[in-house]
Formats: sequence, C-alpha cells, structure tokens
Amino acid sequence: MKHPSALGVALLILVAVTAVVGPSSANGNQSFGGTYQALSAILSKASAKDVMDSYQQQTNTISLDRANLDEPHLLSVSVPGGATLQGYIEIDGHTRVSLGTSSEFVDVSPYLSESITQVTIVGSYSPASASVAIAFNGPNTVVQQQTGGTGRINYQLNLLVQ
Repeated sequence: MKHPSALGVALLILVAVTAVVGPSSANGNQSFGGTYQALSAILSKASAKDVMDSYQQQTNTISLDRANLDEPHLLSVSVPGGATLQGYIEIDGHTRVSLGTSSEFVDVSPYLSESITQVTIVGSYSPASASVAIAFNGPNTVVQQQTGGTGRINYQLNLLVQ
C-alpha cells in the first residue's frame, strides 16, 4: 500500500485501537499506554508524504454538447519557465501522452464518446514551489485550474457528453 487514502488510514487506526483497547477498557482494566504504542507503530508506517498525496487529488467534471464533438477540445498542461514537468496524461485508462517538457497540448476530441471520458494527469514537477496550470478549451467551454506547492500532480478531468 504505497499511497493509502486518508479514509483507509483512519479506518486502520480505528481497527487497531479497537483491537488493542477492546471492550474491557471502559472499566479501566486496560491502559492507554499499550494502545498508544500500537497506534504509534501504525502511524509510523504511513509517512506524511503518503497522507498528503491522498489529499492532493483534484477532480473536475465538465459537461460537453454532443453536437460539438467533431470540433477541437484542447487540454493544456504547463509549468512556468524554469520549472520542469514529468509524468503523463491518460485518457480512459488506455491512451498515454508523456509530459516531459514545460507544456503539453492534447486535442481530446478524438477520444470523446457519448458518455464520460476520463482524463487523468499524473506526474511531478520541480521546483516543488512551482505550480501547474491545466486548461481545457472547447466550443463554448473554458476551464482553468492551477495547483502547486507539493511537487506532485494528480488531477482527474471527467468529460461528460450530453
């Protein structure tokens, strides 16, 4: 479990505390010292980076008009000058476009279907103090998102065709 979700970590802590303390703790027969040591052991396995990564995923859903599917729908991912970007854009879990420069443009219109198209952007950028700008431009649609400060990007864009 390389990147546990916050809910998963919380559930693991709850189970560990329940198992160690048990029902007899209400009558004072069990000390919190044993519980604290067990909880400490569990938390030491989940680094702060793992917990932060689970909070860093951003998701956006955009509705698109099916009458415009044959027109360009451009996705742009970029970092400011002097920063570097590495990773990939994945479309519906299959098509991958590498991110290896300071900016990348992809026309997602060939991948749009009469349902939901899921676009995932995963990668890292440096310096970590930089930011990543994501823009989606389609007919009658402009969405811009900016994220930064962690050195990692995990962004999901759901394109809903109606």
